Amino acid sequence: MWPVSFLYSLRNKSLYWNRVLEWSEMRKVEQNNFNFSNNLYLSVFVGICPSEKLLWQYLQQDAEALEQNCIGSEFGIDFQINCFDYDIDEWCASAVNDQMSGDIDTVFADVAEFDLNLLKQDYPNGLDKMYNTAVIIGRLKYEGAIQEVQNEKYGYFRFLGAYPEPLPDKIKDTSDMYKYALDQLAQWGYCISVEYETIDFKEHFIWRAEKDGKTFTALDPLRLLGIVTIVREYGDAWDRAEIPGVFSIKPVKV
Repeated sequence: MWPVSFLYSLRNKSLYWNRVLEWSEMRKVEQNNFNFSNNLYLSVFVGICPSEKLLWQYLQQDAEALEQNCIGSEFGIDFQINCFDYDIDEWCASAVNDQMSGDIDTVFADVAEFDLNLLKQDYPNGLDKMYNTAVIIGRLKYEGAIQEVQNEKYGYFRFLGAYPEPLPDKIKDTSDMYKYALDQLAQWGYCISVEYETIDFKEHFIWRAEKDGKTFTALDPLRLLGIVTIVREYGDAWDRAEIPGVFSIKPVKV
């Protein structure tokens, strides 16, 4: 029996070569000297596409093309969009529905990543014809001249509009926030470093911020920013300041 790791490696190689074959006939078009990247907007498209597989091929980015300063996808070539983060950290969503429809709620049922009422305000009578495909690309404010495309292989696609991307109303600590914490500390003039230490027989990263002879340490950048902020707000004698206890417990519905 082959080791799991070996089988996994073979499977990945197979996927890689399949992608190479899928991209081998991709057109090579030099990138434009403009782009539509915008962290506060998303762009909405509809289409008529034969299958999910073809839609994936149409949208998927070709890293080799991007390295050669070419537009990164067939979709991008058609709409003159250099590149977009389709499957990285910015959320993007797409779907090919089983049935054609001109109803906005139906077409976007599986990709309702924003307030569809914004779309309905621009299209109060519904879509202009029947579609089965929805594409939403985040962090992109498309303002190109090409509004619709008929691609012989992938189908028909139309741009509907660019809308403000929803901002989170609930925020929790994640490693995505580390760079912001470190940037703020750097702006405050702290020298930041990180090293390994063993605590309770376990190895941990220890983050340090140093300035004016003071050293702050924490297990992650968010904690580091927190303790630095406390000292900045309450002074060096922060632990002697009289602070009223503030605590709230949400009632639990039984």
